[in-house]
Amino acid sequence: MGWMSSLEKADKISLTGGSYWLAMPVLMYETEPEWVVNVRNSIVESLDYYVIGDDDSYQKARTGYDAPYEFLFDYGRKVELNYGVEYWLIVRMESRYFSSIPKVELKAYGEHRRNSDLEAMAVILCLGGLLFIALYNLLIYTSILDRAFLYYGLYVLTYFVAWGLTFHIPAHLVSFHNLELHHLFFIGLPIFNILFYKHFLQLPEYSPKLWYLSKVLLWTCVIALPTSIFLVSHTALIASVLIMLWIALAITCGNVCLLKGFSPARYFIFAFTCLLLPAVIILPGNLGLTPDFFEYAELATLVGGTVDALLLSLALASKIKLLSEERQTYIETLGEAWEQVRQDQLTRLPNRHAFDEFMQSETLLGKDAKQTQHLFLLDLDGLKQVNHQLGHQEGDCLLLYAAEQLKAICDGFESTSLFRIGGDNFVILISVEQTPAIEARLDELSITIEKEGGKDTGLSYGYALNQDAKDASEWLRTADMNMYIRKTEKRRLKHSQSRTVAMDSVV
Repeated sequence: MGWMSSLEKADKISLTGGSYWLAMPVLMYETEPEWVVNVRNSIVESLDYYVIGDDDSYQKARTGYDAPYEFLFDYGRKVELNYGVEYWLIVRMESRYFSSIPKVELKAYGEHRRNSDLEAMAVILCLGGLLFIALYNLLIYTSILDRAFLYYGLYVLTYFVAWGLTFHIPAHLVSFHNLELHHLFFIGLPIFNILFYKHFLQLPEYSPKLWYLSKVLLWTCVIALPTSIFLVSHTALIASVLIMLWIALAITCGNVCLLKGFSPARYFIFAFTCLLLPAVIILPGNLGLTPDFFEYAELATLVGGTVDALLLSLALASKIKLLSEERQTYIETLGEAWEQVRQDQLTRLPNRHAFDEFMQSETLLGKDAKQTQHLFLLDLDGLKQVNHQLGHQEGDCLLLYAAEQLKAICDGFESTSLFRIGGDNFVILISVEQTPAIEARLDELSITIEKEGGKDTGLSYGYALNQDAKDASEWLRTADMNMYIRKTEKRRLKHSQSRTVAMDSVV
C-alpha cells in the first residue's frame, strides 16, 4: 500500500468533480460470503473497486455511470469476502461533478438485492405517476385550452425526464449516457412552473411585484440552461441554487394569492410544502453546506415531487370546479337577467320582447299551421283618463287589477299564452275551440273593470285567425283592426244608450 503515500490527501470531496481514492480496512466477522460494494448518493462517471485480502486474494470491478449495471439504479458490484480474512477495500471514483457527497457502503448481497428492488419499485411507481399526470393534463389542455394545464403538463413532463436521467433510466434501457442533459431539465423546472403558476394563480392581477420577481427568476433560469452543457462541473450547484429560489418564491406567491382570496392556492401551497421538505434536506447537501441527513435522499425528493405533482393536479381540479361554479353562477345570473328583459316589470307578465320571441319560435301562421288559434288583442279603456285625473298610481293599480284578472281567466283554459305588449295593450293566444268561452269571460271582465275604474273604463278586444295571416305583424294588425271596429261599435252603442237615457229623463 506504499502507493498511498504518493497521493495528495483530500479533506473533502469537491462537488465540482475530480478524481479520488478511498482506502479502508475491512475485517470480516460474518460467515456470509457474498457481499456488495456500492457507491451511492451521487452521480459518478467512473468507479473502480479493488478488494485485496491478506490471503493474497485480489478482486477488481469497474462500474459507474458509463458502465453496464448489475443492479437497478446503483453502482453496486458483487464481491466475495471470507470469514476471518482482513481486506483492504479501495475505491477509485472520477467524475466531472458530484451531485452530492458520495457514500461508500458494504452490504450483504441478499440485503442489498432486497433494498435495491424496493427502491427500484418506488422509483418506477413515482416516474409512472409523473408520466400519467403529465399526459393527463396535456390532454385536458387540448380540450379546454387553458394554458395553466399546458405549462403544468410540461412542468411534470420535465420533472419526469430529469429524475429519469438521475436514476439512469435511459442508460438502463437504451445505453444512453449524456451527463450534460441531467441538470438541463432540472434548471428547466422553474421555467415551466413559473409559467404555470402565472396562469393558475392569476399572479399578474393578484401581485404584480411577485410576478416581476418571478419573471426575473424565469429569465435567469433560461440564461442558465447552457451551463448544463458548457459548465458541467458547476451545473449541479447552479441548479440547486435556482431550485431553492424557485420553491421559496412559489410558496410566497401561493400564500399571497390565498390571502387575497384565491382559494385554489391552498392546494398549491400544500404541494410546494411537500416539495420543500425533502428539498430542505437534500439541497444544502448538494451545495456542500451540510452532510446528508439520511439515506435515499434522492428517492425522498422524487417522492416529494410526485406528491407535489399530484397535489397541483388537485389544485387544477379545484380551479376547474371554481370556474365551473363561476360559470354556473354567470349562467344563472344571465338567465335571471334574460327573464327580467322578457318580463313586464309592473304586471310580471311576459312583455313585447317575449311575445316577439314566442312568435318567431313557434310555427303558428298560414295554411300549414298545425293548430288553429286566435290572437286576442286587448285594450284597457280609459287608462289615460285615470292617469290624468287620479294619478299614475291609480292607473298602475287598474293595470295590475286587469292583469291579475286576465291571468286568472287564462289559467282556466288549456294552452293559453298571455302577454302585455304595450302600455294598455295585452295579447292572448288561444285555440279557436275555446274562443266563445273566453269572449264571455272577457265581456264580464270589462263590466267589472268599469265598476272598479269608473266611467269610460273597461276592456276592448279584437281577434284574428292564424291561418289568415302570413306573418306575425299581419296577424297582430288584423286583430288590431278588428279591435278598432269593435271599440267604435262599443262607443257608438254607449253614446246611443246615453242619449236614450237623457231623452227619457226630459220626458
